[in-house]
Amino acid sequence: MALYVSNTGLDALVVDGGIDETQLRIWYGEATETEAHGGLYRTKVLDSGLAIIFRIVDDEIVGIDMHMQGRSIWEAKPLLRVGEQEPLSITLLLTSKSERSAFIATIVHAATLEHFDEETVLELQVCAFVQALDIYDSRSAYEEATEDGMQIEDKKILPYNFIMSRDESIGEEEKKLFAQGETLVLIAAPVIAVKKRSHGFGDSACIVATVGTEMGHLDLVFSEAQVPTPLKKGSYVITRCAISADVLPR
Repeated sequence: MALYVSNTGLDALVVDGGIDETQLRIWYGEATETEAHGGLYRTKVLDSGLAIIFRIVDDEIVGIDMHMQGRSIWEAKPLLRVGEQEPLSITLLLTSKSERSAFIATIVHAATLEHFDEETVLELQVCAFVQALDIYDSRSAYEEATEDGMQIEDKKILPYNFIMSRDESIGEEEKKLFAQGETLVLIAAPVIAVKKRSHGFGDSACIVATVGTEMGHLDLVFSEAQVPTPLKKGSYVITRCAISADVLPR
């Protein structure tokens, strides 16, 4: 995963063109420690529910993730690993229990799991960091504005880049371009709720919009600067986003 500064409205975390390491050290010191296989995690949760997750191996920080806590829970089975893996983190192609739906997610706190395979059903608390967002008044407005062959099914989660990066009908260079964003998914969904959340860090805040998908509810995380018009309950969105999933104890 990554530090989604622009998505979360944490622009104050950027100082002189770089991340404010002093503030990160403060959050690190305030974080809660969780033991893991091969290392440990230290997690600082801001007032908004945004978790800053430090991955640590041999007393060194090997990566930092972000995840928005919430009440959107999915059950899914791992299928295969996607992209380059990082210490104490894993990105997976997963399916629903019925295997009718598929999505890609980066699992935070993944190394707390004892074991999992293709038959394991994981209970995941999910959110998604928005990379692009198109807003429509309704599903019908989206259909009117989009050619039939280009429309995404209602509530569909589509790992489009992942699929296209393996499409034998296109050239190798085009495949490589899709592979660069293979962890992103496309989603077409109605908006159920919208809420602005303050981080408790200066005046920084983000928007969390809950949408309905084929897997269940999903919390989209983005900043006000990312959307040209305000998003409201009842709107319809097409988004390209990165799904983050936190494993829940069973």
